[in-house]
Amino acid sequence: MRKILLFGATGRTGGLVINYALEKGYSVVALVRSPDKIKVQSPQLTVIKGSPTDANDVRLAMKGCDAVISALSALSEKESFSFKKIEPPHVLETTIRNAIDSMKANHVRRIITLSSIGAGNSFNLAPWYMRLIIRITNFKIVFADHTRQETLLQQSDLDWTIARPVALTNGTELKKLVVSYHKTPSPFHISRSLLAKFLVDCIDDASLIGKTPILSEHA
Repeated sequence: MRKILLFGATGRTGGLVINYALEKGYSVVALVRSPDKIKVQSPQLTVIKGSPTDANDVRLAMKGCDAVISALSALSEKESFSFKKIEPPHVLETTIRNAIDSMKANHVRRIITLSSIGAGNSFNLAPWYMRLIIRITNFKIVFADHTRQETLLQQSDLDWTIARPVALTNGTELKKLVVSYHKTPSPFHISRSLLAKFLVDCIDDASLIGKTPILSEHA
């Protein structure tokens, strides 16, 4: 049974990743700050209390794992939309740096991370209103962190995939996935359920190694 180390398991997308991975027969190790937030119980699920920004916690959680999925957020939704200046926490950058170091030490190669359209070289593919929000709110901190984690992975020699979804919804219907690279998707949304499925299915899809797919769904 293959084992996934998951960051961000208590988030809205991360919880769906757990469910889908377990359904697919994977074993999951969830490294979380608040284990009580995970309500799923399964012999295939191991919950470890700790932080992905702590190198020692990541090193311990990595043992025996075959792949890594990061579904972390850089800031809370409230903090992201705020105009109030805050000190960037660099959550994503630190987590991915820790992951890369531990993966190399444990001979783990496959990693999939959640980013967003608008990060890295996809900024101009985001709609104008999204680019405006990034510029005038704390979303600029979020997207700077996304870009830094992307750069770290792209400079590594790991088998990485960087998922860049568009606006996330809480829809439960699994519509057809649309993968693009050089255009702004329309409609500009994707359900968290479909995104979680992609993140897990991506583990064994060698065609997506070294790619930064923009993810949306058919209307």
